[in-house]
Amino acid sequence: MSLKKLIMDKHNIAEGKAFVHVLLSGNIPPAVYYRYLTNQYHNYAALEDRLQKTDFPKDCWDVFRAKLIQADIQELEAEYGLHFAPHLLTPSTIEYTTYIKKLNKTELMAHMYVRYFGDMSGGAIIKKHIPGSGLFYEFKNKQTLKAKLTTLLDDDMGEEANRCFDFAIRLFTELEAG
Repeated sequence: MSLKKLIMDKHNIAEGKAFVHVLLSGNIPPAVYYRYLTNQYHNYAALEDRLQKTDFPKDCWDVFRAKLIQADIQELEAEYGLHFAPHLLTPSTIEYTTYIKKLNKTELMAHMYVRYFGDMSGGAIIKKHIPGSGLFYEFKNKQTLKAKLTTLLDDDMGEEANRCFDFAIRLFTELEAG
């Protein structure tokens, strides 16, 4: 069974979350989107820090999103007067940033797959509906990058990829709760 099929159930659960519908509605309040980006920044920064400490190919580092998310955050701060506060971080983000530090390279690749392939696939749609310029969702040479990253994957990553989805689903649920 392919990795894509192994994660399909969790993918569908994540896509069905109320927060995702708000994200795609075109009516997401800037403060809510800011909180989402703040959490995503911490999640991606933790993952990317770990990936850089492995032999993750440097010619694939263009996939990294943390700096772009940070730029989107700064844009929202300037445009809407928003500011970071520790209470904006959700329990799932705090747990994820600790969890990711314990993973080996194969497990990290599963998280890379869920996060970056999801961004490359759905990011263009999300970008149309959010406040700000959405640099987070812009990829250079997307098809070439996907092809390179695909060579790092195998079907044995399904269990860990589903764990990554569990964290994403929890984040969406926490954001729904406010």
